[in-house]
Amino acid sequence: MIAQKMSRSWAEIPHVTTFHLVDATHVDALRKELTTESGAKVTALSVVVRALAEICQEHPKLNSSYDTEAGELVLKQACNVGIATDTDQGLVVPVVRDAGTKGIASLAREIAELVAASRDRRATPENLTGGTITVTNVGTFGSEFGTPIINFPEVAILAIGTIRPRALVVDGDVQVRPAVTLSLSFDHRVIDGAEADRAMTTL
Repeated sequence: MIAQKMSRSWAEIPHVTTFHLVDATHVDALRKELTTESGAKVTALSVVVRALAEICQEHPKLNSSYDTEAGELVLKQACNVGIATDTDQGLVVPVVRDAGTKGIASLAREIAELVAASRDRRATPENLTGGTITVTNVGTFGSEFGTPIINFPEVAILAIGTIRPRALVVDGDVQVRPAVTLSLSFDHRVIDGAEADRAMTTL
């Protein structure tokens, strides 16, 4: 199923990917603070998923699908974020529904549960359908960045690279800070480069 969707996506969608290097200092601090407060293992992924849901409100084309036959763009009301997950059966994409209405700690718990269910083959059809935008954490495997294939019929997918210390220029000084590259692949029929980069800058 996933392989068929990916093949169709690559064949039909004009993919473009934009890359942004992000200072992750505040993300890391927030993650640690929420982990201490909530008792949940809050990851950078859950922080990014919550932020992405907010960005989709400001940039609604990210959270849409393109009806090829009708030639129409379908904007989605809810932001249901798919989490690309590596399993012994291959790639599956469980879905966090209404991500924009949930706190980061709650998202962290739900993502962990969905990923575990997917890997244990307990995920239901409802868990694996209904996504409106997808996130893939290529940093899990040490990758700096990725050029992810859009999860058809969605319009965009965000890849999170590995977070590691880098030399960044901050207020004119070189400092060692945790940083990450975010990669957004988008459907160029729906979103142009300027709009994609505005969304990424806001993210």
